[in-house]
Amino acid sequence: MSHIRSILLLLPALLLAACTDKGELPAPFDTLDAVFFPQSAPSADEIDVDKLPVAAILVEFGRGSARVALADTRDGTLIWRARDRAEIHTRNGILVRTVGLPDDVRVIRFDGLPPGARTPVPAAAGAGTYVRIFDMPDRRLYGARADCSLAEVGQEPVKVGKYEFGTVVYDESCTVEALGWQYTNRYWYEPDSKRIWRSTQRLSRELGDMEITLLRPARIP
Repeated sequence: MSHIRSILLLLPALLLAACTDKGELPAPFDTLDAVFFPQSAPSADEIDVDKLPVAAILVEFGRGSARVALADTRDGTLIWRARDRAEIHTRNGILVRTVGLPDDVRVIRFDGLPPGARTPVPAAAGAGTYVRIFDMPDRRLYGARADCSLAEVGQEPVKVGKYEFGTVVYDESCTVEALGWQYTNRYWYEPDSKRIWRSTQRLSRELGDMEITLLRPARIP
């Protein structure tokens, strides 16, 4: 119980206002107060996304939230870096790595996806089971296997600032037999832009779900 309590206390501090390699970001990126006191952090539909100076996401965990900026891109992977150098990595909207969190995860690869697909959404919908191979270094767990499947479960608009996007909702159901662990991720995907505008993705059994909303898209070289 003390381990879980320490995780819950540490995680908000790791999701502070992000910084780029060029130094501190200007307003409106968040401070510690915005994470600990959720009333002070606006929701996605309240943020004036046109005024964001760089690509950004809204990260929500538990009761807190923070606007976090893009720090770098590497081979199509977007790296969102916090002030203390903790990182969240996404690829096509899929969480593939965390660095510096109390319970880090690293997705090594996806096996069994349809030809040409690097990530499951939306290509794997209805295409059968595929495999996530992942590490959890803090637990000394390497090469773990999650058997997953993706299913379309409906349609729902997502509002970001003054904009509204028509999205298709996908649920990704995964089973990690070695750990006796089952979980479901959810993605709100817009076919026109081919972007995941919102997702809830499981970090670990103890940490639970992280919600990520795309506020301002990044240009990927």
